[in-house]
Amino acid sequence: MMIITGFHLARMALLLLLFAWMLQQGGAAFAQSVYRCGSTYSHAPCPQGKPVDVADPREPAQVEQARAQTARDQRLADQLHRENAEREAARRKALKQEALQARKHALAQQRAWLRQERARKAARKHDTRKAVSGIPAS
Repeated sequence: MMIITGFHLARMALLLLLFAWMLQQGGAAFAQSVYRCGSTYSHAPCPQGKPVDVADPREPAQVEQARAQTARDQRLADQLHRENAEREAARRKALKQEALQARKHALAQQRAWLRQERARKAARKHDTRKAVSGIPAS
């Protein structure tokens, strides 16, 4: 089972946005000539550069279908991101409540221990006074 964190969702959303942008820019940006210059590509011709065919072979209906799918994917990614943010907020709130309860419990234990210590000291002091005055301790 893969745990999807906020980082993974943000990365997925960014990739989807990039893909959507590339699809939208497909017609205008790729209408220009592209040249392969060694291991890089350029819009400007270069020495020994070879033209590369970058035309989109898909039908307009296929392009529209891909854009619609990208939009659906983006909505899903946004929904997952919101749900994850809500779960994280609830988890942080629960952890904060647990920490508060643990602090309260620790303080209550400390107060109880201090009361017991005071009672022991008072009892020892009382026993010491009886022993000094000659009254047997009971």
